Amino acid sequence: MRRPFIIWGIILLVQLLAGSAYAQQDKLAGRWEGTIQMPQGERPVTGTFKKEGEAYTGNISGMRPGSELQLKDIKVDGNKVTAKADIETPQGSFTINFNLMLEGETMKGAGVLDFGGQSMTLDVSMKRAGEGTQSAPPTSSQPQQPPAGQGPGQGQQRVRVPQPQQKQSIDYFVGQWSYKYVGRESALGPAPRECTVTFTKRADGKSLDSVTTCKYEGGTHKESSVIVFDEATKMMTFTEKVGNGVAINSRGDWTSPISIRFTVDPIKVKGQSLQLRRTISVVAAHSFTIAEELSEDGGPFTRLGNAVVTKVEAK
Repeated sequence: MRRPFIIWGIILLVQLLAGSAYAQQDKLAGRWEGTIQMPQGERPVTGTFKKEGEAYTGNISGMRPGSELQLKDIKVDGNKVTAKADIETPQGSFTINFNLMLEGETMKGAGVLDFGGQSMTLDVSMKRAGEGTQSAPPTSSQPQQPPAGQGPGQGQQRVRVPQPQQKQSIDYFVGQWSYKYVGRESALGPAPRECTVTFTKRADGKSLDSVTTCKYEGGTHKESSVIVFDEATKMMTFTEKVGNGVAINSRGDWTSPISIRFTVDPIKVKGQSLQLRRTISVVAAHSFTIAEELSEDGGPFTRLGNAVVTKVEAK
C-alpha cells in the first residue's frame, strides 16, 4: 500500500527539481528590450541570452546602427549579471564591461568603456521581451510595416536607428574644450598631458584661431593653430605650432559627418623624419575624439596617443 505514495513522492520531487532548474535557466535566458544612453543620445537596445549547460552566450544590438556585439564572460551571481563586449572604433578595439542587476522582469545597470584612460558610462535599462532561450538576431522575426511610400519587399525587417550627426561647420568647434591626451612621448610633445583648447572664430566667418594650454609631468606648454574650413568642399586646412615649436601642416577631409580624416605633411625634427596620421571622430555636439599614429624615420605606424575632447560648459 505504501508503493503508490512512494511513486507519487518521487514524481513530485522530480517536478519540483525540474521546475527549479527551469526557473534558474529562465532567470536570464531569453530576449530583453530597452534603452541605452550613448554619447549621441538614448537608443533602443536588445539583449538576447541563451544558456548552454552551465554557461551563457548572448549578444546585444542597437549600440551601433544595424549591428550587434557578441557578449562574452557572461556570469550570473544571485541577481548580479556581468558581461563584456568588444567594440571597434576608428581609435582601435575597446572593451565594454557590463554590470547589471536583475529585478524580476527588469534588468538595469551600466556598461563602462575605458577609452584611453578615461571612463565612459553607458546606462542600460531593459525589460524581458520573451521567454525563448534562442539568441535572436538584431532584426524582428515579425513583419514590419514598411515606411510610407514603400511597398512589400522594399521595407525590410531590419529597423535601423539613424546615427545622430553633427553638421559640418566651423561653428562646431567654437568655444572651450578640455581633454587628457593619453599615449607616449615623442618628438612632437610629451604624454600624458591634460589640456584646454579654445577655438575663436575670425571675422571672415570661415576660419578659427586656437590656443591650447597643456600640463604634464615636469611642466606646461602652449600650442596654437589656424584652421580654415571650405563649406563647399567640406575640407579643412590646419597650420599648427606644437609646444616645442614644431610646425605641422595638414588637410582634413570632413565629407563624412562623423569623422575628419587628415593628410599630414611630412615633418622634420632635428634630423628625424616623422609622418603623422590623425583622425577626429565627431561623437556629439559636446564631444569628439582624436586618435594619432606616428611613423618615425620610415618605420611602421604605431599608436601615438588618443583623447576624448569634451566641451566646457559656459558659466
